[in-house]
Formats: sequence, C-alpha cells, structure tokens
Amino acid sequence: MKRFVCLSGLVLIPLTGFAGWTHTFGQDQDDVGYCVQETSDGGYIIAGHSGITMGGWIIKTDAHGDAIWTSAPFGFGGGTAYSITETSDGNYVATGFQAMYDDGKYHLALVKLNPQGQEVWFKIDADWVGHDSSGGIGYSVHQTPDGGYVVAGSRQPFIFTDTIDVWLIKTDSAGELEWEKKHGGLPQDVGRCVRSTSDGCYIIAGYTEYSTPSSPWSYWVLKTDDEGDTVWISGMPDWYFGRAYWVEETSDDGFISAGYVFPFEDGKHHLFLLKMDSEGDTLWSRMDLDWLAENGGDARCVRETSDGGFIVSGFRANWYEEIEDLWLIKTDMNADTQWTRIYGGSQEDMSHCVSQTADGGFIVVGATSSLGSGGYDVWLVKTDAQGDTVSVSEGPQIITGNLDIPVSIGQEIVLKYSNHSRGFHAQIFDASGRKADEIHSPLSQGAIRWGEGFDAGVYFIEALSSEGRETRKVVLIR
Repeated sequence: MKRFVCLSGLVLIPLTGFAGWTHTFGQDQDDVGYCVQETSDGGYIIAGHSGITMGGWIIKTDAHGDAIWTSAPFGFGGGTAYSITETSDGNYVATGFQAMYDDGKYHLALVKLNPQGQEVWFKIDADWVGHDSSGGIGYSVHQTPDGGYVVAGSRQPFIFTDTIDVWLIKTDSAGELEWEKKHGGLPQDVGRCVRSTSDGCYIIAGYTEYSTPSSPWSYWVLKTDDEGDTVWISGMPDWYFGRAYWVEETSDDGFISAGYVFPFEDGKHHLFLLKMDSEGDTLWSRMDLDWLAENGGDARCVRETSDGGFIVSGFRANWYEEIEDLWLIKTDMNADTQWTRIYGGSQEDMSHCVSQTADGGFIVVGATSSLGSGGYDVWLVKTDAQGDTVSVSEGPQIITGNLDIPVSIGQEIVLKYSNHSRGFHAQIFDASGRKADEIHSPLSQGAIRWGEGFDAGVYFIEALSSEGRETRKVVLIR
C-alpha cells in the first residue's frame, strides 16, 4: 500500500475558506494536464490531452478551479497541447502537435485563442513558407520581448518513429515563421522547455536519447544567441542517463533546470536539479538521495519562488519508469529542503507543472488515476504557501473541547469524546474533500480507534458536539 503523507500539526480546521483545493477533469479515458498558468483574471489556464477526442485540450477555470470553458484546438483523433501561456494582449498561445494521417506525420501546431477560448489563428509547420515540413512536436512556447513566440520541440518525420533533433522556432506575433534552427541529430535529441533570457537569447532544456562520444550529454541545457545558434551547452555526462524537462533563468542571472537521472545503481530514476551560472558552469546539483528520500522520483518542473528558493513538482517512483504519487518540494536557494508534500491515492498520480500564485501559494497540474472518472484524469491542485490544500491556523496540537485526538499521526487514529448525550457521530473526508467513512456510537463518551483498512494519507474528522462542529486533521501512515 502506498503512502500518502502530508505531515503537519493537528489543528482546528474550518471546512470553508480553503486556501487550497483539488479538481479533476475528464471522462473514462486517459486525460492529462501538462501545463498550467495563473491568468490575469485570477483564474487558471491548462494545456493537456483529452482521451475522449484523442486531441489537444485547453481548459480555462475560475479562481476556484471550476471550468469556464474548454477548447480542442488540435483536432480530433490525434493531438496534444503541451504548453500554454497568456500573452501580453490577454489572449493565450499554445503549442503541441496534430496528427495528419494523410501524410503519416505529426505536425507541430501553434494556436492563439482569445479570452473566451475562440481561435484567433492556427498554424501547423506545413503552413510556413520555406519550411521543409518534415513533421514534429512542439513541447514549449514562450512569448518573446518583441511580441512574437519561441517554440522548442523535436522533429519527427513520421508517426511512431524516433525523433531526429531539437527544433527551435521563432515566429512573429501572428505566428508566421521568422527562423528555425535544428540542434543535434542522430542520436535522437529532444527540446522540452524554452525561455527567453534577459540578454535577448534563449535557454533550452532537453535530452539526448542515446549519448555517444560526439554527443556526450544525455541531460542537457543549451544556451543560444538571438538567432538560435549555440552559445554553450551544459549538463550531465553520458554515464548518468537522464532527461531535463524544465529550465528558467534565475534572479542571479543564472539558470535552474529539473528532470531526472538514472545512474543504474539501484534501478530507480532520481529527481535531479541543476543550478548553473550565466556561462553554464555548474554551481550545484541535487538528487533526491541528497534529501534522504526513500523513493526515487522524477521532476517535471522547477520555478524560482518569491523568497529566492525553488518549488519543484513531479512524482515519486520506487523503480525505473514507475509512477507512484504526486511530489511537491519546496527548497531554499541552495536546494536544501524546506518541506515536501505527497498527494495521491492507491493508483498512479503525477504532476507536470507547478507555478507560484499571486497569494503566495502554488498551482499544480498533472494527472491522477486514484481520483476522477476512470483512467487518468487531469488533476489541478491549488495549495497554500506550505503546500497544503486546506488552510490551517496556528494552534496547539491538542485543542480542548469535546473531541480529543491524542494520537493524530499513526497507523491508527485514537479519538476520545465526551458529553455527547445523543451519541457520537462523525464523518471522515480525504484530502480531496471526498467522504471516506462515517463513525457512529450510541455512547455519550468513549474512545474509538479508526484507520484500519484505509490508505495512508491525510484525513479530516468532522464531529458534531455540544459546541457545534469540530474538525481535526489526522494522518495515517503505513
């Protein structure tokens, strides 16, 4: 049985006024969220994949995570939206791919939507004059200071074939091609994230699928000039197979990247952070082993936070290519852990993207197969500044009243109650707000043990007493 642990003190928690929440989106097919961003209206925009349509899926929510509209811009029957950003004019631009079965290729797609989700323009690589239309996938899009867009991805000549090389594309504000550059070649190279830099250049994170003496980096970060030509490349040597999924410039003019390495020593992926200076020289690197983590893991996103530290999201894994629970980690500027949170259930749960929100909390998107409608569902998680999905206030570990929980963290939870003249009645909710159990006793006072047979995780026990409703946060561990 998997652990689902989010440790904190036992406090009185109201069931209203949450600083955090979770939402799932999807039906009984596999639905995944790959990118999320807080929008200027206080809501959120998500890019992902719909299992029902087998196409790209854009979801716009309000500040509470409730869907306002959805859009499927990359067609039906084959496509995915991997990245989305709000633009300076209040619209949205997303990239991914659309499968064109008439030519047997994936085609890199770029779409602009207005605030209501209606298409402003749509481009696929075959539309660009002078482009060789070799086919490919867009994994990341970023608006550039001139109002245009830079896209990173990979060329892929035919569906189900291997990628060839990193594809860097610069367009104007209307999505028309200005230039394209290819980096790498055989062995296969993939660009997963791109950002503009403060000096007018570009930074890309990605990986080489098979390293050779002439291409020694499996996990790499590439700096280009303003025309997309290589300035420097940094990463991990080929004896540490790995993948870089995210990179961004930091406030000290350096760069932070995240992904995983696979050192072949214990059969696990290990979550990996790499901090570089402005010239690409390594300042420090961290694996999850440095934090004494029991399980391996995989980082898909890292962001610098307002306090100069970092927020990292991904998932835990106990074996190569295994997925267990969504993993959220907050570190200081040197990547020393400040807190970690694990969210999930008995099935596979993961995160692909995290971002700090205006209230100091975090918004996370990924996929869950423990919750939702079946298969994977898009999972949107809003937390407070401590990574919790429910707001908490400072207080003693045991609060006086008619409901006392002397054991709040353990394999079983002990509840003591008194002065319940009509008997004891309580409901138990899991971290997603779903009712997990009910407890009833005809006695006016007593002690109850609860937790046997339930998954490890955070639960909320809500009981009616003479003083009204009382709620306690407890943690089951295994």
